[in-house]
Amino acid sequence: MKHQLISSQKIDKKLIDQKQGETETETQEIISNELHLLCQRHHAIALNIDSETLTIAIAENLSHPSEELLMNLRFCCGRKINVKQWPKAKIEKILHQFSSEDISSRENLSNTFNNDITLRPAANSTSLERITSVDHLEIQTSNFNEKNDAPVIQFIHQTLSAAIEKRASDIHFEPYQHCYRIRIRVDGVLQEISSPEFELTPRINGCLKVMAQLNIAEKRLPQDGKFTLRLNNICYSMRIATLPTQYGEKIVLRILHAEQKATLDELGLAQQALAQFIKTLSLPEGLILVTGPTGSGKTMTLYSSLLHLNQHQKNICSIEDPVEIPIKGINQTQINHKIGLDFSSVLRTLLRQDPDIIMVGEIRDNETAEISLKAAHTGHLVLSTLHTNSTTETLARLTQMNIPGYLLASCLKLIIAQRLMRRLCLHCKKPALAAINYPEDIWPKPLHHWISEGCEQCCDGYYGRIGIYEMLVINTEIKQALIDNADTLKLEQILKKQGNITLLKAGLSLVEQGISSVDEIYRVFGCVN
Repeated sequence: MKHQLISSQKIDKKLIDQKQGETETETQEIISNELHLLCQRHHAIALNIDSETLTIAIAENLSHPSEELLMNLRFCCGRKINVKQWPKAKIEKILHQFSSEDISSRENLSNTFNNDITLRPAANSTSLERITSVDHLEIQTSNFNEKNDAPVIQFIHQTLSAAIEKRASDIHFEPYQHCYRIRIRVDGVLQEISSPEFELTPRINGCLKVMAQLNIAEKRLPQDGKFTLRLNNICYSMRIATLPTQYGEKIVLRILHAEQKATLDELGLAQQALAQFIKTLSLPEGLILVTGPTGSGKTMTLYSSLLHLNQHQKNICSIEDPVEIPIKGINQTQINHKIGLDFSSVLRTLLRQDPDIIMVGEIRDNETAEISLKAAHTGHLVLSTLHTNSTTETLARLTQMNIPGYLLASCLKLIIAQRLMRRLCLHCKKPALAAINYPEDIWPKPLHHWISEGCEQCCDGYYGRIGIYEMLVINTEIKQALIDNADTLKLEQILKKQGNITLLKAGLSLVEQGISSVDEIYRVFGCVN
């Protein structure tokens, strides 16, 4: 794909002259979309920029521009700010004209890659903290120059494009004492892709923060934001999180593929487990839990379940942090801790919205757990997640949340624990020469496995991931154990007697089939002896 430098856009001088009756001097330099974006966020208009001054217009009813706007403008262009005052109605008319005629010129930082990629800040992007005093801010305007930063922005766009093409889930921008490192997480593993000059740190960070509408002058406090990106007609949502470190701000971008959806058949469940899952999803009420650590694929399992359940006859509501994949026909609510909109408060409200099915993104506290179980007990099908390592640990965790055993026995229908393992590359994998012997209770026979050393198709021997699952159906025996407040050991003995497949055995089965490797077993589970 051919890359090209950003083409900044000038404000429509003819439009201003015609609508305002004021004639400005011809712009000596091109005003970037970055500056236009900053101004319009504060209901101002960037008029003209030269080697020393940036001229902006604000409404007459404002005595002066906001301190945040002035700081950000000085930081971005390194020039003095000249302020003109225009009638409020005229300012609003021009801003509305820009919005209605060409939204992309107002919102996009740039159009690159022959118009294949566009960036758009999200309207609801907010920082975690905003300061009211600016006396102690250190703004190095000399490090951010309008002309010099076009290559920096192009570099960011190339980095984002490369990360998406490599199927990355996260991008890490990391400053150290004498270097700057960029890494991407592909199939759950970090790999370095670039190491630009350390002097570029403030420029790269500044551009990323502008894209997400963060306060670029604030470097002391963490900030969160979001922007959207379209590459090859596919929309991606980028979540950005900044963190002050010893040598500067570390920034992590989480790439959310808004159009990435999987059916239940594509999750990788064994045929018997898939049939049991579908059977449980057809129940009119009850609680289904999907568990595992961060990055184990829980969200995709929940979304696949919602897609399976999505029917016109059902009122489906979800509570998410954030909404990662919009689904037509489902009422999706994003929580906002800053205004007190958390899982428990939204869940209480949802119960008055006549729901049939409720998806709670995560059970994080006792209150959310209690309300979820009560909802499942009163005729709703509830789906949610927990950060636990196994199905039996999930039951122990719920007990620690002071959920009585009789309520769990009555409401809980199914627990799925899961992990993601990397797939061996189909182009370079080969059988290993020797089998591996594990203790009989782990794997009763010599384990014949496959290895791969990497090729042009995969680079490191792996391509893609597959889920492994441990499923606990709340049957009569498990219900009685819950009522009797049985401990984890007792529950594990019951499951072993019933022949349940553990996560480890599911993973070893993939190794035996040549789908994954022994190294992946150790990476996911650690020591297995």
